[in-house]
Amino acid sequence: MNLILALIVLTIVILVHEFGHFIVCKLSGVLVEEFAIGFGPKLFSIKGKETEYSVRAFLIGGYVKPLGEDKDIDHPRALNNAKVYKRILMVLMGPVMNFILAIIIMMGIGYFIGFGTNTIGRVEPNMPAYEAGIRSGDRIVALDKNRVYVWDQVSFYLAVHNMLYKDREVEIKVLRDGKQYIFRVMPKYDPNTKTKRIGIASKISRKNFFDSIYYGVFGTYAEIKGTIYSVVLMITGRVSASEIMGPVGMVKTIGEAANVGFKQSVLSGLLNILWLMQLISVNLGVINLIPFPALDGSRLVFYLYEAVARKPFNREKEALIHTIGFVLLLFLLIIVTFNDIKNIIMPGR
Repeated sequence: MNLILALIVLTIVILVHEFGHFIVCKLSGVLVEEFAIGFGPKLFSIKGKETEYSVRAFLIGGYVKPLGEDKDIDHPRALNNAKVYKRILMVLMGPVMNFILAIIIMMGIGYFIGFGTNTIGRVEPNMPAYEAGIRSGDRIVALDKNRVYVWDQVSFYLAVHNMLYKDREVEIKVLRDGKQYIFRVMPKYDPNTKTKRIGIASKISRKNFFDSIYYGVFGTYAEIKGTIYSVVLMITGRVSASEIMGPVGMVKTIGEAANVGFKQSVLSGLLNILWLMQLISVNLGVINLIPFPALDGSRLVFYLYEAVARKPFNREKEALIHTIGFVLLLFLLIIVTFNDIKNIIMPGR
């Protein structure tokens, strides 16, 4: 059951991403040879009027294969003959669709269930926040001088702070009865959750459609910003590469989140799955914009070069660069999958 739920989540996220590329190709008149979900051996396929739609063995990604993507082809509907701005839009629309999916999910959660505001709903007694003087009803406006709009920013900032600093206080600026107060709080290790906490929880608010739009947009913005920051931390070595989660880890996490939620209610289980779906969607969008060979970001760089230089980069060299990048990504996938399995078999080591 966990595997099925995880595959559904990953397939939806990948499908939305690839549909972004696909729809721009279609609207631009570019012939798409194949629309694939997954990599590796083909499980089954359906031949459309001009495009083959396939599902492949390893659901760890997907691709849209336009005619003339990696080499010049003398065909009026080849990608290499499309105007460069259309190719730039084609590359960008995959990640953009992931961000749109995340916004829609967060809007739906906010409208139908409610969302965490930056107002504190509960402060645990004998925890750092309470001892510092923070109380229920305080509205957090900044953390270490970083503006806060939604609760996702609060939870993410505190998580990153705990990763980076062993013993450092968090400066929390709150609004109380029209006046601003600043508190310095030292996170405290909680043996139950095995994390450092300050002991605050958000006030859940269910509001109108327009408030949900605000929450969806700013919540997704916070997730995008947080994902970019996490990538920077990994690149600079401040966070271990062993903490990167691969497909096996995603399946495990989605399954655990669903199980915890379904033990409470069907609604809680579905809510946990939706939260993870929007998080994975944002991560996929951001990571694909990294200018690494074989990712959308690298193709964007080549198209921008063509737009500025007014001539395309050598197609054969570009194809070779993407091939090398794809091999390196497969190697990275093997490493993170090994780490996922090791963390399952030997947790905490």
